[in-house]
Formats: sequence, C-alpha cells, structure tokens
Amino acid sequence: MKRILTVLLIIALAMTYTACGQARDKSSDLSSSPGGFLVKSSAVPDADKQALNSGLTPAKNTNSASALNYTDVRAVWLSYIDLAPMLTGKTQDQFTGCFEAACKNISELGCNTVYVHVRPFGDALYDSELYPCSKYISGFAGRKGTFDPLEIMVNTAHKYKLSFHGWINPLRLESEDSFACFDTHYAVKKWFDSSNGYVRRVSGDKHLWLDPGYSEVRKLIADGAAEIVRKYAVDGIHYDDYFYPTTEEDFDKACYTASKTDRPLSQWRLDNISKMVREIYCAVKSVRNDIQVGVSPQGNIQNNYQYMYADVKKWGSEQGYVDYMCPQIYFGYDNPVKPFLNTLNEWKSIVTCDKVILTVGLAVYKISGKEQEFVSNCGIIAKQISDIYALKCCKGFSLYAYNNIFAENERARKELYSIKAYLSKK
Repeated sequence: MKRILTVLLIIALAMTYTACGQARDKSSDLSSSPGGFLVKSSAVPDADKQALNSGLTPAKNTNSASALNYTDVRAVWLSYIDLAPMLTGKTQDQFTGCFEAACKNISELGCNTVYVHVRPFGDALYDSELYPCSKYISGFAGRKGTFDPLEIMVNTAHKYKLSFHGWINPLRLESEDSFACFDTHYAVKKWFDSSNGYVRRVSGDKHLWLDPGYSEVRKLIADGAAEIVRKYAVDGIHYDDYFYPTTEEDFDKACYTASKTDRPLSQWRLDNISKMVREIYCAVKSVRNDIQVGVSPQGNIQNNYQYMYADVKKWGSEQGYVDYMCPQIYFGYDNPVKPFLNTLNEWKSIVTCDKVILTVGLAVYKISGKEQEFVSNCGIIAKQISDIYALKCCKGFSLYAYNNIFAENERARKELYSIKAYLSKK
C-alpha cells in the first residue's frame, strides 16, 4: 500500500507540473534525435486571454505528454500535393504505410519536424465540426473517409520523434464546384449561399477566399486552429503566406466602407491580418500553452506589406502573435533583387522579440526548376543551411517540399546526399 501511495503521489505531482503549462524535459527520450531538448512556449498574458473573442471554452487537454518541439528546428513541409498520392482513395493501411515511409525518410535525413497540410482550402484532412471534409481524403469534396488521416499522421510522426505542426491556410477556400457538395452545416457554405460578403471571388482565381475584415471570419479561423489542438496531439499550428489574395479595392470594398474607419485601406488590411494572427495565437494558447504557433511569410519583406498585407515587423518584434517565424527565403546567392545572405540579415534585423524564434524556409523545389544557380550548383541547399547556422540568431530551417527532396532523379539524390552529410556532422 505504501508503494501504491508513493506512485499516486508522484503521478499527482507530475499532473500538477504539466497543468501549470510547463514543458516536461523529455531529453532522455530524445537522446538519439537531432535537436535535443524541448522548447517551452512563452505564456499568454491574462489580458490577451480575456480579450480573446473566439467563443471557445478551454477544454481539459486529453494528451498527457507535453508538446514535442526542438531548440534546433530541422523541418520539412508536406503539402497537400505531397499528401494526395499517399492519401486520396487509399485504405487506412495503405496511407499509414505511405506516411510512415515519409517519416522514416525525413528522420533518416536528419530532420526532426514536419509541417503537414491539414487544412489547405478551408477543408479538413481530419474530423472537424467547423470545416467540410477535404476532397484529398476520398477524392470527393465533402465526403468523409473511413479513417482519420490526422490521427494517423500525428501518431506516426511521434513514433519517429518528429514534431508535428498542423499547417493551415486561413483564408483560401475551395472552388465553387466543391462548395456545391458541402453541407449547409458549415459556416463557409452558409456564407457562400447567403452572399453576405464573407466569401469572395477573385479575378483569375478558381478558388474562393474569406474576407478577414469581418470579425466572424477571423473567429472561425481561430476556432478552427483551437479545434485541431483540442482534438489532436499536434505540437504546433503553422500557416504560410496566403493572406490577402489581391490588392484590388473591390475585394473588400463593402467591409471597408461599413467599418467607417479613417485609416487608409492598406493600413486597415494590415490591421485585419494582424488581428487574425493574434486571434489564432490566443485561441491555441487558451487550449494548450505549450503548443507552438508559427508563420511562414514571403521572404521578400516588402512584398509582405505591398501585396499580402502581412505586418511581419510587428509579429517579429512584439509578443503575442507567433512563437516562430520561418520566412521563405527562396533566393540564391546571386539573386539580383534579394540575394540570400542580404535577405537573411534583413530578417535577423526585424525578428527582435526574445519570445519569437527565427528559422528559414529553403527552396529545394528549385533544384529541379529553371533557375540556373539552383540547378547547376549541387549542395547549394546544404550551403544555405550552413550559413543559417553561422548566423547565431537563427534556430533552424525548413525544406520545401517533401517530394522535391526525395524525388527519383540524379540531381535530387545529389542534393539529398549533401544535406544529409552536413546534418550528420552537426
């Protein structure tokens, strides 16, 4: 009995420690994994939680373990394009086998983190009450499959000691053809059918888009991020540079007029995206404080302001927007507009908050493209990784994308070898 009481006391103390939002040291479990110790996320100020307009009540987390995140981030992006051949129309066993092979490849490369598309077009590659089922599961928009891909992906990634960040595109939606298949239960379908302005068309784009000027839109996006964290043992929420899809004034003219603001349209749009980013952050942290929230904006800082209306300087210098920034510095050393090293230092100068980690996205896809510097210089990605680590403020990198890294061609194999050789010595 004494032994039982002792065990119960230890369990109770461990639960109290986790409930206080502290990341448990699992270094003993990760001694063979690149990256070492877990990262402990910064706390969300109480005022932020009180100001959170998500409408979600924080639920008790069912995951007993702390989030698995590394101080040295070595990530790979798996987009819906990478997932589709593994997933669409496949049985559970087939998909599990394909995704396990991908995790094995990533782990053996020397990486420790995956950013995996779970909501690419306002659709869900998981069991969601807020978003319709993705066509990338069964092959048909809105039709549920016989298994939950996200549960399998998270469990498999953790089996290989890979940190798993659910990657969402907040504003981009499916095409009108897909919307015809969606159930009216979902807000995006209701908004589209009602023509209330929340769902917008963009000239030259078959996809529909959400207008972030509306608080209801931002709330849905934040609720959706919180839903993922609440239901799955993900380690982070990640999103990239799909913010405003156009600079045309007609896109959100009605919303802008109704706001009765005296701020210029460009500043108003910047404010809307920053509100969305902050609401995602607060919604996630209200469920689990140890989950990381990160963004991967365009590598050209000016483009973020001129075209995407993304205030990356604010997010990198102030607490409460993101835990990490991973700019897509998809440029070579000889790029005439944005040479790699200069751009890297530009980002170093704007990510100044000590609660925000800077990592760098790299363009592996270009080694099989038309940009000669990437095509002809074998080892260019490994060299860029080396330069990232030489800049002491950078905490790692991410490679875009999985299929490009592990492509079945000689050029890809040479680049893969160079990356693996460099990482094995770190």
